[in-house]
Amino acid sequence: MIKQLIAHLLANGVALYFVGIILKGDFIITGEWKGYLIAALIFGILNGMVKPVLKLLSLPFVLITGGLFIFVINSLMVWFAQYALNVLKFEGVAILIKNGFFTYILVGFLISVFNMVIHWLLKK
Repeated sequence: MIKQLIAHLLANGVALYFVGIILKGDFIITGEWKGYLIAALIFGILNGMVKPVLKLLSLPFVLITGGLFIFVINSLMVWFAQYALNVLKFEGVAILIKNGFFTYILVGFLISVFNMVIHWLLKK
C-alpha cells in the first residue's frame, strides 16, 4: 500500500513536470522539486477524495457528453489544487496558470494522459 502511494505521488510529480515543460509559460509550478512534490501531494489528495464525489454528482453530464465532461472535472481538480496551494501558503510553492479556462482544460487533459501512461508503465 505504501509502495502504491509513493508510486502515485511520483507519477503525479512527473506528470506535473512534463506538463510544465509542454506548456512552458502557461503552466508554472514554483519551488523547484519541493514545489512539484507538494503539488503532487495536493493532486493526489484531491484525486482520491474530491474527484470521485464530483464524478458521481456529474454522472448525467458525463453520460450525455460521452465522457468528455471528465476533462471539465480534471480542470476543476487543477483549479482546486491551485486554490489549495494559495490557501495553505507553502513558502515559495505555487501553481501559476495563464490564459484562462483553455489552459485549465489542457492541463487537466495532459495530466490525465501522463498519469495513465506512467501507471501503465509501472504495471509492466
